[in-house]
Amino acid sequence: MLDIVKERRFMQITIALLVVLNLALIFSMFIHNQRPPGPPGQGGGESFLRDELELTPDQVAKFEMIRSQHFESTSPLVRDLSDSLDLLISGAFDPRMDVNRAIKLAQNAGKMHTELDLALYDHFGRLSQICTPEQQKRLMELASEMTRGGPPPPSHNERGRDRPPPPRRP
Repeated sequence: MLDIVKERRFMQITIALLVVLNLALIFSMFIHNQRPPGPPGQGGGESFLRDELELTPDQVAKFEMIRSQHFESTSPLVRDLSDSLDLLISGAFDPRMDVNRAIKLAQNAGKMHTELDLALYDHFGRLSQICTPEQQKRLMELASEMTRGGPPPPSHNERGRDRPPPPRRP
């Protein structure tokens, strides 16, 4: 009876981990949208960043170089993470799958996810270095919108008098 409870608990944890990793993979795929680039200024990341951040042509060129290097370095990791998750999910339907093997696959996926997170951290750090302070603020807002699926919450100083404070937690 204890083994069934342990296995059920393990499966719940594994499923929760898979959900988190899948959301991260979807986010990563959103960030790494690999459509072939069109002519400069016609759609894609270059046009979006140029318009949203009001980039100079020199900044656009630097952004595209940094972006290209980021995608080039992380694409193999994204593919490996996807393959690892596929193995883990297919293993859930394979009666021969060993629990220890599932744990190793999940841990490996977690390590790859950490590498992707650190690469994203480095990527935004490099992008912010070529921005003016005003552009850095807007870049931070855009990054927050991408990671959270919406605009960032206002900071305490930006809340203003017309907005009520957040509710207190009991």
